[in-house]
Amino acid sequence: MLETLWRPLLRLLGAVQSAFQDTYTGRILSVCWDLVGQMWYFVLIGALLSTLAWRFLPRGQVGRVLSRRGSILVAAVLALVSPLCTFAAIPVVGSLLAAGAPAAPLVAFLVASPLMNPALFVFTAGVLGWEMALARVLTAFSLGIVAGLGTQMAMRRGLLDFSGLALDPAPGGVSGGDHPLVAELKTLGRRLGKDLVFIGKFFALGIFIAALTKTFLSAELVRQWLGPGSQWGVPLAVGMGVPLYACGGGTIPIVQIMMEMGMSQGAALAFFIAGPATKFPTLAALGAVFGRRLLGYYLAVVLVGALFWGYVYPFGSDAVVVRADAHYEEVNE
Repeated sequence: MLETLWRPLLRLLGAVQSAFQDTYTGRILSVCWDLVGQMWYFVLIGALLSTLAWRFLPRGQVGRVLSRRGSILVAAVLALVSPLCTFAAIPVVGSLLAAGAPAAPLVAFLVASPLMNPALFVFTAGVLGWEMALARVLTAFSLGIVAGLGTQMAMRRGLLDFSGLALDPAPGGVSGGDHPLVAELKTLGRRLGKDLVFIGKFFALGIFIAALTKTFLSAELVRQWLGPGSQWGVPLAVGMGVPLYACGGGTIPIVQIMMEMGMSQGAALAFFIAGPATKFPTLAALGAVFGRRLLGYYLAVVLVGALFWGYVYPFGSDAVVVRADAHYEEVNE
């Protein structure tokens, strides 16, 4: 049956490719098809992990842990395994703060959560390698710790105040009652469908932007401005997060293409860190819920962290430059 469905699709793709051969449209479609073939199964695995985390992660217990004092470290770890995106984390954190929970671990969670989750880890490791995936884990964890400790210091000096939040307390955990197997599978199936649609639309957007980048930008230009030898590569990558960052998974195809064209690993990591902080919807939501002072603090932590890790990473830069040169020559042969 699959073969019956697959053959007409291949014939259609072949006809489209022939119609647009030797055109910019044809090149864009070819790159899109290649990227989809390389990445589709990581999208599926990522959506499945997101669904399982949504269903079985005990949110009530997570909320209680985040409400304890002195749990910045635990909050940063939970942020790495939490499936909450920025827009889900903001109301949860705001509600817990309004209920009187300590601010430091909640801010640590708020900063680290958008930077890494299980689905994003699998997607990054599958496409860009384990080293980049682990680097993203390290940076997310470290920025969460820095944000939490900085919040403690700022509150002691009266620089941050969360007493004016007007949000309802956070709801309790997800009901864990016994459900028949069929009902449970239907629930998981519906959620998996939603996650696939959510991840898929940003994945498709990222694929399209990556194809445009590869078609219209020269490798020499990317290497000159974003390569290992460019002193402006990291700041430019941070600035690129404003127009190009859609969501964590949707950004990976863009970074993959840019790295193939000569973008340094440090610039890529800086882009991954800065992107969530510079999305306009994120800034609007943070400002509306927490006020301009925390918004400024959030931006400062993430953007300074992106610049720092972008210049520090990768460790052993000389070896990386050699590998980048070899890869550049291989791609452009």
